[in-house]
Amino acid sequence: MFIVYECGACVLAALIAATLLCTPYVVFLVLKQGGRTLAHTWQKRTRGAIHLKGRWPAAESPDS
Repeated sequence: MFIVYECGACVLAALIAATLLCTPYVVFLVLKQGGRTLAHTWQKRTRGAIHLKGRWPAAESPDS
């Protein structure tokens, strides 16, 4: 019975180690793809927008 528990503990340790090694890579891929999707959506939504050239003058204060 001890051998079964030892084998189970080794399998569990291997699964935990594999998870800890793969998790940062998966998070990186998800963030990278999310950034691409966000940038693509942003470009698509702003493509038809009117772009203002120059600056708006600052509003004058009532004291002047």
